[in-house]
Amino acid sequence: MASNFVFNSNKKPKKNSIKSQRQLKVGEELRHLISSILLRESFYDEYIKDNNITITEVSVSPDLKNAKVYVMPLGGKNEGDVLNSLNKVTGRIKKIISNNISLRQTPKIFFKIDESFEYAKNIQKILENIKK
Repeated sequence: MASNFVFNSNKKPKKNSIKSQRQLKVGEELRHLISSILLRESFYDEYIKDNNITITEVSVSPDLKNAKVYVMPLGGKNEGDVLNSLNKVTGRIKKIISNNISLRQTPKIFFKIDESFEYAKNIQKILENIKK
């Protein structure tokens, strides 16, 4: 009796984009904590001090060791400068986070500009052009 089963070892495992409850909870807690840090702490940096920065999302890796913090300065002004300033002060932010949250290991923080607003604007333009 011949089997039709063929084993393909070259297949790469799929990345699971579904986040666990733990990832979501830690991400939301970090979002609130980082928002309050940026609001209350003084970093002596003109780009952080002079811009209202919105933390839109914090995406945490499955092992909770890395966190991508998606930010957007109000009005989209000085995105590059704000991003560079935030990435310079990640050590201080991480230290404040470790004092205020009880995790086995404080995640490494990487700031990124949130491009979802631009993506939504492009979709809106396309939909408006279709209506015409």
